[in-house]
Amino acid sequence: MSARIRRSALLAALTLAAACGRPEAPAAEEAPAVEAAQAMDAERGGVSLADLDRSVTTARAMREMPGAADSILAANGFTRPGFDSLMYAIAADSALARAYTESIR
Repeated sequence: MSARIRRSALLAALTLAAACGRPEAPAAEEAPAVEAAQAMDAERGGVSLADLDRSVTTARAMREMPGAADSILAANGFTRPGFDSLMYAIAADSALARAYTESIR
């Protein structure tokens, strides 16, 4: 499977993870996704907000220059499997998935 297809599938999975099971609530009652992620960061123990920021930066750069994906990954301290693992970890956490989805736009 090509890297472009994998990235597209992963982005679709993250979008679905962020949208699924999310109850409708008035905007005034909703805490911003980043604040929710920060509150959970201490208890999560896995993915930090720095990792989230790095993944967004990396994904944006790869979207702009898909032919340079390997060098972009390396410049941001990732390997392909490492980046994939991080994206799956973000998708598994609803607060992080929401923060990622809002940041990547």
